[in-house]
Amino acid sequence: MTITIVHPTIENLQQFSDSFDIEKLLQSEGVLPWLLANGWNYGDESCLIANIIDESTSLDEVWESDEFDFKALPDEDKEKLNQIFEHLYL
Repeated sequence: MTITIVHPTIENLQQFSDSFDIEKLLQSEGVLPWLLANGWNYGDESCLIANIIDESTSLDEVWESDEFDFKALPDEDKEKLNQIFEHLYL
């Protein structure tokens, strides 16, 4: 299985254009644009995941979160998160 992570762009976020201001979202330094561009649905769960990641000081803190069970995510979503972390934090 190969997973390709795409950068948040207007084109990659167009499907969500009715839900938020894309231009404003793209100026965000948080992880939400990356999640949405890579297939997460815009909603409470993706916003919660983004908030946890943005407020955490380490990747271990993300995976051990009491607010969301990251370990229960499907393997494909875990792999996507790992690749997003690589793009954002390396």
